[in-house]
Amino acid sequence: MSSPEASPSRPNAEMGAAYLCGVAGIVNETVNNSAAYIQGWLSKLYHDKKLLVQAAAQAQKAADFILGKSTQTERDRA
Repeated sequence: MSSPEASPSRPNAEMGAAYLCGVAGIVNETVNNSAAYIQGWLSKLYHDKKLLVQAAAQAQKAADFILGKSTQTERDRA
């Protein structure tokens, strides 16, 4: 597992992957791995509420983009 200092975007990716696994119906297969990974970030996320909110928002945007739920303006920016 990477340390929280390694890359601040890692929780975004893990949360996005968890969202997409839920949509795909494979959450039961991956939830333990996602939970274990995010557990490693809890201290950093707990002390920086802004990081948690930003990570969740960016993860949701990425998942929406992958699922084709983003707006045209968001697709143009990508």
